[in-house]
Amino acid sequence: MRLLLLNGNANLAMTEQMAAKARRLLGASVEVVADTAVDSVGYIASRRDCALSGAAVVGLAEHHLATDPAGFDAILLACFGEPGIAAVREISPVPVVGMLEASVLSALQLGGRFSVITPGQRWPRMIEDQLNDLGVSRHCVGIDAISIDDLRLPAQRDLAGQRLASTLERQQQQLSPEVVIVGGAAFAGLAAELPLEKACRVIDCLDAALAQTQAMMLLNAISGGN
Repeated sequence: MRLLLLNGNANLAMTEQMAAKARRLLGASVEVVADTAVDSVGYIASRRDCALSGAAVVGLAEHHLATDPAGFDAILLACFGEPGIAAVREISPVPVVGMLEASVLSALQLGGRFSVITPGQRWPRMIEDQLNDLGVSRHCVGIDAISIDDLRLPAQRDLAGQRLASTLERQQQQLSPEVVIVGGAAFAGLAAELPLEKACRVIDCLDAALAQTQAMMLLNAISGGN
């Protein structure tokens, strides 16, 4: 099977990091083809950025779908805000998975109440809108944004991890979520390093998206691509 992983952030290091994790998690049975929306912004932090990134992501998807003779079994939009996902689904003959949607679906399967931690001060309102569109906002008990020098991610992972752990502790104490979603391509891989209370689970948005992508590829294969 073949997976097309598209990073809507114009950050090659971030793409390489996520692609490496995808290859480790999915194993040798899945070939991961990764690409970066270089015509986008360094890190998506606003609705304007989402619009620019969405156009770049759709262009990348069209290019790969038209020029890769081997084809793909799924497309993963490796950006928590999922810019361009509706348009990519419109043109794609294979399943298209986004990080936020996959994380929320996983959270609902693991518990009824979830919270979100993400980088970028404008993201909470934007995520609220997406949760409303998905019809799951009543399950979300809170969204916290962490301020990080976006253009230097993932180089600032140590600092991001410290602030993430502090925010997680506060959410556990004040919100009592059953599941905490760590959202944002820049935070991919950090969830596994966080201290947890037994009553709370933490979902890494990339892990959730990769797991759902794998499930969709298998389901598509079983159903004959219909």
